[in-house]
Amino acid sequence: MIPIELNKVLDGIVELDNSLLGKQVLGISMNSKDISPGFVFVAINGTKFNGNDFIDEALLKGAICVISDSKNREQSSKVIQVKNAREALGKIAANFYDHPEHKIKLIGVTGTNGKTSTTLILKSILESYGKKVLQVGTLGIIPNIVNNDFGLTTPNSIDIFKILNAAVQKEYDFAILEVSSHALSQNRVDNLRFDFAGFTNLTLDHLDYHGTIQKYFNDKKKLFGLIKDNGSSLILSDSTYGKDICNEYDNTNTISLANKDADFYCVDFNLNHNGTTAIFNFKGTSIEIVSRLVGKYNLENVILAATVAFEAGVDIESIKEGIASCKFIPGRYEFISNKGPAIIISDYGHTPDAYTNVLQSIKDVYHDKNIKVLFGAGGNRDKSKRAEMANAIENFAVQCYLAPDNPRFENIDDINHEVVKGFSKNIYQLFNDREKGLIAALADLTSNDILIIFGKGNEEYQEISGKKLHYSDRKIIEEFYEN
Repeated sequence: MIPIELNKVLDGIVELDNSLLGKQVLGISMNSKDISPGFVFVAINGTKFNGNDFIDEALLKGAICVISDSKNREQSSKVIQVKNAREALGKIAANFYDHPEHKIKLIGVTGTNGKTSTTLILKSILESYGKKVLQVGTLGIIPNIVNNDFGLTTPNSIDIFKILNAAVQKEYDFAILEVSSHALSQNRVDNLRFDFAGFTNLTLDHLDYHGTIQKYFNDKKKLFGLIKDNGSSLILSDSTYGKDICNEYDNTNTISLANKDADFYCVDFNLNHNGTTAIFNFKGTSIEIVSRLVGKYNLENVILAATVAFEAGVDIESIKEGIASCKFIPGRYEFISNKGPAIIISDYGHTPDAYTNVLQSIKDVYHDKNIKVLFGAGGNRDKSKRAEMANAIENFAVQCYLAPDNPRFENIDDINHEVVKGFSKNIYQLFNDREKGLIAALADLTSNDILIIFGKGNEEYQEISGKKLHYSDRKIIEEFYEN
């Protein structure tokens, strides 16, 4: 980065002391470990650490100044107090990277389930239209133009603007962001203005953080207050939550699989094991779509992506081509082996509703197969959904293998104990090692079975006791059938 004057970096945030006028900024950070001479340190009170505890360290390492909202820290020429450090961080990042958000089309997608699938489908459509597209979300940055693993569905404010700046430099036309409820709650995207935004659904999740489903929803819907005046929002409106967003915000378009009064609606559809065929009505324009993605819930992802593209000016043929060329979503209803006697499907789903969507799709297509499920609840996350996860699976499965997902700092036996409360039938086996559980499931399979593996998707690690350990469901399956 070319050095930028501090007064430009802090423009619209604070008036500078004369001693700081003319200072050149070489970087910004919210992590004191990354501070070098010429940096601005923004002290954030996070979930694990309070940046205000590291102000002196940052100054000793050469920080030009520190931005803090702590009332316990004496203000000085180098420690500048603001009302909200998180809000200031976004403005600082936007200023430092010269507002790349104004130089690229921004699309945001939020919701509990379906964000990743929707953004991948949308990326495929826009690329079929000849556009250069960046995707940021659960799968990382596609393509990885900044060569970094940010570890969050929606990166922090500094990283978002860093990514967008790189995209502008490389002449990308669109950036599609999965926008998480945590990001919206923590002001990570407050300084972005989106050209288009999409809403998938809202179901039980993340209540360990938000507290209640209403607070969770309140954070989710903040995205639709960040739309440009000439932008638009596309809302799957068959749910109460979707309807509420449409009632509260302007420039919203309704999408429905059933309601023909919606702006975009499905006329007819057919589901099978090869995918979906459907006829949509797009504001009076009829479009027939063929998708290789299986399940009614994926049809919702397809129509949301297609309508966003339509609103962005993409022609019908490019929409159809982009959908048809999207063969599968990594780690989402993905067939991962053809070597054994049974069908094996991997899915990232980790909520009761996601389980129901996938399992209902399997039941609709494979009527004569026995459904077996391997799953587990994550540690140090929303405990209220654990029993509900078991209950959702019990409605479809003949056999369950309960094995760890990411236990993090929780005891695995304690997690499993919470989950099994949701079973009313003795159809489960308990494992405190995911590999052992998966091998047991594979050994039990016959040609009459389907095994669905929930939770990890295409992840290749487990979080155990604060460490990310290499782990791959896919690798274990490959080795099982090679031996």
